Amino acid sequence: ADLLDARPGEIVFTSCGSESDNAALRGIAMARRAQSGANRILTTPVEHKAVLASAEDLQQLYGFALTLLPVDGNGAVDPADVARELAGGDVALVSIVYANNEIGTVNPLAQIGALCRAAGVPLHTDAVQAAGKLSLSVSELQVDALSISAHKFYGPKGVGALYLRSGTPFVPVLTGGSHE
Repeated sequence: ADLLDARPGEIVFTSCGSESDNAALRGIAMARRAQSGANRILTTPVEHKAVLASAEDLQQLYGFALTLLPVDGNGAVDPADVARELAGGDVALVSIVYANNEIGTVNPLAQIGALCRAAGVPLHTDAVQAAGKLSLSVSELQVDALSISAHKFYGPKGVGALYLRSGTPFVPVLTGGSHE
């Protein structure tokens, strides 16, 4: 929680970053649709497979509309593209990688987060590659959900975490374990 500038109750431990990504996308998208009817997921074609496969699963099995935002030649998202899609309404969730796992591009999350906040749409980021290298302050980044994996910053393999901002709509993907 200290590393993320968050409260301890906003941290959910998982088995890895992929589980955190899956939980964030599924849990937030399903909750937002139930709450507001929002049915679109915005992400990029350069996300980690855990994000892309989850978004595609939500599209194919649950009827969500999936919009892949364009990226520039360096793999970065233009906040103007996010703003344009948010203006179209019906967005349940935006998920943008913080630092790309293959090419290292760092996205302008604070700008994108401000746009999402203004539109009332939760922003998730896969920050697995950023951990230990970049600031993970969720208040600076303006994210509502953030996924990390311990082994990327000298912790044990098989441990991940999902930061979930208090009040963010979320339906748990696992039930019966109130300890998480």
